[in-house]
Amino acid sequence: MAPSKLGSMMLRVAAACAAVAMTLSLQPAVAQERSNPHDQQPLSLGFNGRTNQIAAIDHFYGDGDEHGPRLCHYYTGWDTAVHTDGTPDHPSGLAANIAWLENAQANGCDEVMVSFKALSSADPADEFDPDPPTVEEYQAAVADYLDTDWETVAGYTGDIVLTAWNEPNLNATAGNGYPPPSPGAESVISPRLAAQYYLAASELCEDRGCVVAAVDFGSNGGHWVDYMTNCATANVPRDQLCAEPSKHNTEGLPPSYLDLYRNEIINAATDFGFKRSFRPAVVAYHGWADTNAFLNGTRHCSGYDDCLLERVLYAFRGSWQGAEIWNTEDGAGQPGFYSHEEMTDERQVEALEYMLELVDSTPRYTRLYWTHIVGSPSRLLITDDDGQVERVRPSLTILQDATRR
Repeated sequence: MAPSKLGSMMLRVAAACAAVAMTLSLQPAVAQERSNPHDQQPLSLGFNGRTNQIAAIDHFYGDGDEHGPRLCHYYTGWDTAVHTDGTPDHPSGLAANIAWLENAQANGCDEVMVSFKALSSADPADEFDPDPPTVEEYQAAVADYLDTDWETVAGYTGDIVLTAWNEPNLNATAGNGYPPPSPGAESVISPRLAAQYYLAASELCEDRGCVVAAVDFGSNGGHWVDYMTNCATANVPRDQLCAEPSKHNTEGLPPSYLDLYRNEIINAATDFGFKRSFRPAVVAYHGWADTNAFLNGTRHCSGYDDCLLERVLYAFRGSWQGAEIWNTEDGAGQPGFYSHEEMTDERQVEALEYMLELVDSTPRYTRLYWTHIVGSPSRLLITDDDGQVERVRPSLTILQDATRR
């Protein structure tokens, strides 16, 4: 890392939290893709979560646009907007979606990223279908969502971008929406099906002018192995995948979830009106694995073997390297993994500075969506029992500096 970069980093930390003293041993050493980190465009920061999260984003963005566009992230069922004979199939989920978008409009969200999953958290359990939709069912439902006049029904006037399915590789209610059928079971959504969902949504956005981010896999709970590149190339017929292992696959491992996903994009692209050379413009990933490993002291990014981001960059090189990288779910203090007491200001700042060094390691890393601004151990604001802000944490100030235009 350049001395000027280290110096500016230390000044940020000192100004925000005098107790923090960073050392070079904490710095990730992922592959540097630019000679001058100061040439990189400022990071764009978004926020994930329910209405109480979005209602608090003014504390980050302020009155102007000096911290970039207001990016907000919502999770809902894949068929939330589907109607049968004029009646919504999921009235509770649709009502929750409308209320969330009303709140997004009230809080100035310029763009909403929608990630689909099995069911909206607002839907009753008896509406849950344990079988994933067919590609045809999925595409029809997403078309209904995109063609809904959200300005009329919710007053929302901003843009909508998509991830085709939230954490398709991760069986969990908070992941793809499907509880694990059994311990260690393969994902209910296969990697080839997930890739076809992505292509189906991308085909819809070709005509509607929207963006679909590819991948969006979960990484926590050991699932960062799903990002491995075990096959030398994805650009082969389905039955020839992994005939040649990648240079990183020295143990004869089979195709990873990402290998199969990328291979299906290539082989199925023409079925959705694209050329075989079609590649995603945006690749999303969930960065928890790197952040949590840093917090636990189990590994620091130094290369492919110990760094999730490095695995993402390795997989999306060559003909795939035109894709921007969005970290669509991350934070310092993942809910369910850490307590509020464990995530002190000092510890959160250390983790955040590590995350920002990963951002600085490649100009392709353009967005980070933070989970959460209030409530969870990753919170940037300390609130009282009534939800009123009592204190701004040092990490929020550091993030404001990192995103300043």
